[in-house]
Amino acid sequence: MDILRELLNTNHSYSYEKVESPIEQILLNHIIKYLSDETEVIVQLPIKTISGNFRADIALRNNDKIIILECDGEEFHTKEINKKYDEWRDTLILFQKRAETIYRIKGTDIYNNINSIIYLIYKFEPEFFNTEYGETLPKKEINNIRTEKRINCTFINNDGRETPSSINVKRKNLKSDFDRFWLKYVLYSLTYPEKDIKKLIELMKSKHYETSKLISMLNQKFPEFKIEDIKQLLNIKE
Repeated sequence: MDILRELLNTNHSYSYEKVESPIEQILLNHIIKYLSDETEVIVQLPIKTISGNFRADIALRNNDKIIILECDGEEFHTKEINKKYDEWRDTLILFQKRAETIYRIKGTDIYNNINSIIYLIYKFEPEFFNTEYGETLPKKEINNIRTEKRINCTFINNDGRETPSSINVKRKNLKSDFDRFWLKYVLYSLTYPEKDIKKLIELMKSKHYETSKLISMLNQKFPEFKIEDIKQLLNIKE
């Protein structure tokens, strides 16, 4: 029993009862086969931000580096209001350095193209993986289009015909994918810390300020929190 307990007590073990959907379970079941021994798997990682507290579907931690894997079901994440909510939430997580990179993966791609999904993550985050195992994944060409990473593939219909298709994964990293509009999300959150993201989205619709105006408003509201330019905001230490 001691030997069995030692084998099961690894960084790749996790709380099964915390898994909230079949697509999360599928991704976990497959990706842990390829991770390095040093990589820790965390399900439903609690994250605190200035505009609310959240939970990451799956987090991978290697030393001090954390990446987040969000499994997006079609029924929620295809609505425009929810897309904006996800983008605002992800922006705060990155700006507050709760994680270095966030991946948003469609449920249909997890069901139909799991090995290609893992290969894509492996190519961008090799330090989280066992290189020997990662290199056994089927090689794919990855098209890098800003925050969207795309793998072209073919889908075989029931009648055997091949139809062109693609796998699209959103990868957000503050250093490589910074979008100046993300700054507005952060400035709204800092200026109105009493509001959650849903209320901030409604506020932005009725009061859409330019970045310079938001910085001015923030400086007036919190004189001790003086910000003069974007670079200064990006380098704020908590």
